Amino acid sequence: MECFGRYFFLDGNILPAEAFDEIAGGDIAFYEVIRTRNGVPVFFDDHMNRLREGISTRYDMNEDIAGEVRNGLNALVSHELRDEINVRVTVTFTGHDYSLHICYIPSSYPSASMVSDGVPLILYHAERLDPGVKMLNKRLRLSVNEELARRKAYEALLVNHEGQITEGSRSNIFFVTGDDVIHTAPDSMVLSGITRRYVTEIIRSEGIPLVYTAVGEHGMSRFRSAFLTGTSPMVLAVRSVENQVFDVSDPLIGKLREVYTAAVEESISDYLKSK
Repeated sequence: MECFGRYFFLDGNILPAEAFDEIAGGDIAFYEVIRTRNGVPVFFDDHMNRLREGISTRYDMNEDIAGEVRNGLNALVSHELRDEINVRVTVTFTGHDYSLHICYIPSSYPSASMVSDGVPLILYHAERLDPGVKMLNKRLRLSVNEELARRKAYEALLVNHEGQITEGSRSNIFFVTGDDVIHTAPDSMVLSGITRRYVTEIIRSEGIPLVYTAVGEHGMSRFRSAFLTGTSPMVLAVRSVENQVFDVSDPLIGKLREVYTAAVEESISDYLKSK
């Protein structure tokens, strides 16, 4: 996932894009991908909490990483402001020393036709070594991207060694039965995205039954619809998974997208008030 744009932020400095290749690698890297609109990050506090929690599984870190990220993002935005784009925040450790890197990344948001018509997905047999921690896995990302391009699919659903669908390669997946019961894999099996958490809260507040169970790769036919959640897709209907076709006009999905979009707007407003 290469950087995009004319500048990036590294350890207190704004550097030109051509200096990116000079960045040294480290032992382990933790990252967050955050959607921004006119330089304002969406659900900033939630992303920072998850970043800190991920780092704490490996390192003791007392520094104000959220403050450092806020300052770095502000510096990047002051040099290059974009209407709507994702930024990647990466904290890379070498021993117990860390480096903070922030940059824009190529971002692709669903078109109006994708929202109305749904998107095609494929299955990909792979598992995250530690699904609860957001760490870079360049080999998995590269192989998935190659398969998506080859098969002209929007996203790949990961299937574990037991034949269970756990999550998307960069999203979370939900399936809906004919009687409006939503199924998704338990938190222990997935990287629980910020969007996923907000959507599950909305599902509960709307009184919709939610079952935490992984759907088998051969058990999709009992569901009438499915949707993805994630930083870029937000809440997005699935048209098909391999040869299994779903109902993209499900009003339940439209309702969840509407309520989630309102939460995004509230997040942006709260961030601006806190500046």
